Amino acid sequence: MMKTLENLVKAFIGESQARNRYTFYSKVAKKEGFEQIAEIFLITAENEREHASSLFKLINELKAKGKNKIDEIKVEATAPLVLGSTAENLRAAISGENYEYTKMYPEFADVAEKEGFPEIAKRLRAIAVAEKHHEERYKKLLKEVEGGSVFKKKEKVWWVCRECGYVHFGTE
Repeated sequence: MMKTLENLVKAFIGESQARNRYTFYSKVAKKEGFEQIAEIFLITAENEREHASSLFKLINELKAKGKNKIDEIKVEATAPLVLGSTAENLRAAISGENYEYTKMYPEFADVAEKEGFPEIAKRLRAIAVAEKHHEERYKKLLKEVEGGSVFKKKEKVWWVCRECGYVHFGTE
């Protein structure tokens, strides 16, 4: 079995798990009153679903090129289990996104390249770019949560009510 197929399956499993974790994290954020963070978790969960979909298509394209019909594959995969406060969940999300864009996807892309799959390598590197953006966004949110600046800013900003659309310019 080629390593690229195994790596695609691992990435598919990871993205599928991330989607579910971010959906759970969204519920925690909403319960804690962080509506915007809850929405960002949901948006990112949808991004991860798209990554999983893309990876699943790549898996099936690669299977179609192979000589053996493979309907199931066993791989070793890690399952992060953090479910805590919004701050704890953001830290866990940052860690996962960092691993994906600094280590996992670059390594998987290199393997795909070596095994003669440059298009797969290109797509894996593109997913890594998105994961870096996710990490940066989560870092910014964590800084606001820890600094108490989610609902209070040093400078005046526009605030928009998510329910009725009321607009206010101020520090809180």
